[in-house]
Amino acid sequence: MLLKKSLTKIIKILGIVFAISYPFIVFLALKKHIALRAVVVLLLIMAEFNFVQNKNRWVFGGILLLCIGMIVFNQNIFLKLYPVLMNFGMCVMFALSVHKTPLITKFAVGMGYELNSEQKKHTLKATYAWAIFMGILTILSLVTVFLSNEVWVIFNGLISYILIGIMIITEFLIHKRYTRAVRNK
Repeated sequence: MLLKKSLTKIIKILGIVFAISYPFIVFLALKKHIALRAVVVLLLIMAEFNFVQNKNRWVFGGILLLCIGMIVFNQNIFLKLYPVLMNFGMCVMFALSVHKTPLITKFAVGMGYELNSEQKKHTLKATYAWAIFMGILTILSLVTVFLSNEVWVIFNGLISYILIGIMIITEFLIHKRYTRAVRNK
């Protein structure tokens, strides 16, 4: 049992490292003329691990379609679409969650916060903000697919992560200010 938990943790960490470093892996494969099909195999393995752990069929299906496109057409554009797929998936997850329990509400409750109705309204607005942000990130990452490999890797491997970090910090600061304002009423 302990071995299984340790292995699961290692696989999760490897998945995160792979997802973050993916643009650099593809870029190096393109620069060094490494068989892009090797990247496809790695991508399929990581998709399978993700599916087994999280049961995210849309992630697995989307990655599978990209991999099939790469194998059939042998065009690197399919590998460059992975960040677009991930950003779009996050956009859809945030957007669809507003009709049930907003994702930001779930995150807050998961962190142990008890939310009143006003705070739930705030987390709903934050969820909308994240959906819009991820939609914009999807469009920007799609545009970079058609630009040079250098621009693609710089945006998808650096700038997008910086933008996500800025969004997280901004939302955290707004949340802190909002929480203080609610307490002072």
